[in-house]
Amino acid sequence: MSLNDLGSLLFPQWLRDWLQYQFLPALGFTPYQLTQGLFRGIFDALMFIFIALGLLSGGRSYMAREYKLSSDVQNQVLKWAVVSDQIGRQEDVPREVPLVIWFKESGMRAENPTLCTGIIGAYDLVQSGERPCFEPGPINDLEIRAQLSIAAQEFKKRCPEITYLTQDASLIKKCYFAYNAGVSAAERLDPNQSAYVMNGFDEAHQNMLYQDIVLGSVRVTQLGAWPTHIAMQSLIVGSIDDQERPFSIALLDSFNRISDWLNYRFQNPNIGSPVTMAFPDQRFIASQSCVMADSDLFKGFLAPSLNPVTASPILTQDLHGCEYGLPGVDISSQDRRALLQAPMPGKLTTYTDQWYNTTIRIENSDWVVWMLHPRSYLVISGEVDRGQAVGVMGAVGIATGPHVHYTVYDKQEERFVDPAILIP
Repeated sequence: MSLNDLGSLLFPQWLRDWLQYQFLPALGFTPYQLTQGLFRGIFDALMFIFIALGLLSGGRSYMAREYKLSSDVQNQVLKWAVVSDQIGRQEDVPREVPLVIWFKESGMRAENPTLCTGIIGAYDLVQSGERPCFEPGPINDLEIRAQLSIAAQEFKKRCPEITYLTQDASLIKKCYFAYNAGVSAAERLDPNQSAYVMNGFDEAHQNMLYQDIVLGSVRVTQLGAWPTHIAMQSLIVGSIDDQERPFSIALLDSFNRISDWLNYRFQNPNIGSPVTMAFPDQRFIASQSCVMADSDLFKGFLAPSLNPVTASPILTQDLHGCEYGLPGVDISSQDRRALLQAPMPGKLTTYTDQWYNTTIRIENSDWVVWMLHPRSYLVISGEVDRGQAVGVMGAVGIATGPHVHYTVYDKQEERFVDPAILIP
């Protein structure tokens, strides 16, 4: 028996077709991607053996050992990473800055303190009358977003030389010091001696003395701004799906997809309940000429009338995307594995675009919707009902954290539509 005959016996044509057209697409792979990943995996495995877990895992182990963030804080960081990135780009500061300020001033709790300074510690702004008192008590997601924007603006004002792309440690530390202690103090004093900036960075910066006009003198146990910045940067970067990531990570992602498939596919859950999501009164929308105004919109029975994210949706980036031909909004969730539902009935297809974004597309006679970055597909193709579970939210492709880029197109008007008109 020849090798070809043996191969045909072990892998008959029907099995090869099933693997190529059913099983691998269900995991989000194409044969080319799988082959490429396999060769990368062999190389990664050899490197892993040769350096005995040293350089590959050293950085992550160091981060876990030195700059430990609680699981609650990590979850908040990942939830708000997309918002922080948007604010960072808008105000031209590093994307971690709003989150670090929130962590340093109020431990990333969604509650304004009794001192009127808000979650961002805006003591000077309130004292000067530039900002009114941030009313004490619990706050919603829109208020958090607004305060993080204020913090980024003030950060840039006090340290104008910083940019979104800044990586210079000395400059970033100086800027955090300026935000905390003022511009004049940052010009005269060394931020390396500040507990706000450096506490917990290494053995020489532990339990540092912090002096504050409100708190007085206290010994600090919480991480300073600079080690927190490093920790959050590592956490956010680690959540981005990279096309060149090691095969071991791709393998783990495959197991996640299989787990999602087993947990949800055969249960065929129907969600269907309207989920509300607030949009700001004053929306930060760039010029989006490719999107139709709401006054011209006729919705109709087949219109998308549900939020695609089924659990605790939060708007993380308002309308954007005309420049790359897919205008829409970004929606995240407190639940990083939130189910995605079909906003309308129609024919569903799935694919990976040229930017490696996994995509769910649903079309009916009047409308087309796109949902980008799902971690898993629960339906590969076929007809779906409104409210049917179709995927699991993720960050596959160009994404700074788990979310959905949601786009709506009106076929009758031949124009894209602002999703805010249709989302409950």
